[in-house]
Amino acid sequence: MLRVLHCIYDDPDNPWVGGGGALRVRELYRRLVGEVEATVATGAFPGAADREIDGIHYRRLGLPRPYAASRLTYGLAATRLLARGDYDVGLFDYSVYTPIRLPRDRPVGLVVHMLHGPTAGGRWGAPGAALVNRVEVAGIRSARWISTTSRWMVEQLQPLVAPGTRIVPVGSGVPPEFTAVQREEADHFLFYGRLDIYQKGLDTLLAAFARFRADHPGFRLVIAGRGKDEAELVEMIRESGLASAVELIPRPARAQVLTLMAGALAMVMPSRLEGLPMAPAEAMAAAVPVIASRVGAVEEIVISGSTGLIVPPADPAALAAAMSRLAADADLRAAMSAEARRSAARFSWDTVARAHLDYLRAIAGDVGSYSPAPSSA
Repeated sequence: MLRVLHCIYDDPDNPWVGGGGALRVRELYRRLVGEVEATVATGAFPGAADREIDGIHYRRLGLPRPYAASRLTYGLAATRLLARGDYDVGLFDYSVYTPIRLPRDRPVGLVVHMLHGPTAGGRWGAPGAALVNRVEVAGIRSARWISTTSRWMVEQLQPLVAPGTRIVPVGSGVPPEFTAVQREEADHFLFYGRLDIYQKGLDTLLAAFARFRADHPGFRLVIAGRGKDEAELVEMIRESGLASAVELIPRPARAQVLTLMAGALAMVMPSRLEGLPMAPAEAMAAAVPVIASRVGAVEEIVISGSTGLIVPPADPAALAAAMSRLAADADLRAAMSAEARRSAARFSWDTVARAHLDYLRAIAGDVGSYSPAPSSA
């Protein structure tokens, strides 16, 4: 049986960072039990403990708090584990903000969802962006094997990798419970995802909703998720004067998310940067139209005019106009709802898991040529 060590700081229960990458790892390995013995090494966080979940061994590394120390000490511990651990294949869900160094003489690959360097200037300024880009590219060039979830990301990586590096597309999927959602529209737009104000564009969302609600006072905005910016977001909502119309639901249970999707007029995802985000695919599987910004591989999921609307990033006026368009046109919402569910059928976790297993076997054997199994990427 193939022994896999998969390093990813995120975890579905991590109060700071528990996004789609962490859920993807769990969905993959729970489908490969019996063929793969998987150990997932995540960062520690308050309440975290080593345990087995769905046949996957979870190991927590580093300090449990505060967030910055947790992330730094995780990187140091994971670097040691990749260098000295007993495994057949090692993987690192790559983030420039997780300081892990790959060993040169071990069968290790990367999983790359997005690059932070190209958009780091908006968060850190020019000097910070230059440093982020330099460190990020160095990490990419250290890998012999890279998998990524989108065609768009394959194109971004090709000029960055070292000669001979294999880039393999392995997509993502949608849990089947989203396809069982029965639509019953209520009065709200929904954001569901990580509470990261800059990356997810939550400041843009609040500004857009303020514009929209000036002409449509009967509608609400629900923001559901978990993340490091929860406290700051609470303060932003209070200062915006929208507290009576914006509901923040931190750390929602899955059943609650499904209920929110059932009633949402649309899912709103105004991100500044993304790879292949699965929250809009989950919404589409639940037959919810999606309004998303044109970043990363979003347009590989959302088909503008068919399953939702695409708007420029960081543009509150365009986002408000898209919300107004859907709020005013029930027939358009119904058509997009039906097409969204049909389109989301291409995101199958079982197919993706087989492609991921092929990627693992290729790294373990370090074969010279590689033909990946079909995937949603």
